[in-house]
Amino acid sequence: MKWIRNHKLICFLILVIVICTVILVSSIATMGKSNPVSKAVNSVCMTVLKPINAVTDRIGGAVSRVVNVKEISAENEALKQENEQLREELAQATLTSHELSELKNLSDALSYKGIAGSDGMVTGDIISMSDSRWMNNFTINIGSEDGIEEGDIVVSGRGLVGTVYSVSRNWAKVKALVDENSKVSFKIAGNMQLIGIIDSFSNGELSGFMLDSNAKVEKGDKIITSGMGVYPTGLEIGKITKVKYDSDSQLQRVTVKSTVDFSSLQKVTVII
Repeated sequence: MKWIRNHKLICFLILVIVICTVILVSSIATMGKSNPVSKAVNSVCMTVLKPINAVTDRIGGAVSRVVNVKEISAENEALKQENEQLREELAQATLTSHELSELKNLSDALSYKGIAGSDGMVTGDIISMSDSRWMNNFTINIGSEDGIEEGDIVVSGRGLVGTVYSVSRNWAKVKALVDENSKVSFKIAGNMQLIGIIDSFSNGELSGFMLDSNAKVEKGDKIITSGMGVYPTGLEIGKITKVKYDSDSQLQRVTVKSTVDFSSLQKVTVII
């Protein structure tokens, strides 16, 4: 009896096997016919097997849930990888769209019909710049092999940038409009008789003066290159943000917000 108490599970399984054997023998003996003995045995067997079936069902359900969790986890990982791939593709598509838009703007910025003797335009990337927040001077990745020469005019998608002052075989250096040594003559768009000179740059804004001290200029007026000097007529420079009369020079000083963002310039076009 002590052995039975210590080995209850084994005894239970032996009992189940004996009962199943009795059922099998009884069924064979009666050829499948129902009789009181077989009915009783079947009843006892069903009673015994019912909790075993319940446990088996629970185990099967747990296994099924584990399998489903693994499948869901695998699907989530696949979706995560697909999402990352789509993000990369979207970033690449956005970059391509930005570059195409920038190239289109480079063409739209040229509000004149061209320069006499020029063959066209060459677009390049800025590969280095002066040690300053503003791109006073910078280097582009196109040079004499691309037809670039000293004195060529440089523009961006929004307006005038500057001029080329040094050229090598595959690079060129540009002196920007915001350089302290740059000077440019301008006109007021809409009144081409009002002429001035941009002569300095400070705190992200250009400044200059009107040649006519009585010139009627206002905040918001757009200024463009006048055609005097190295620049052709019609290149947009910016908009006037402030007008102030300087009693010392007896001239009207103007502050101008450039249409070109010289702190984030990346691509320019050289007119050759």
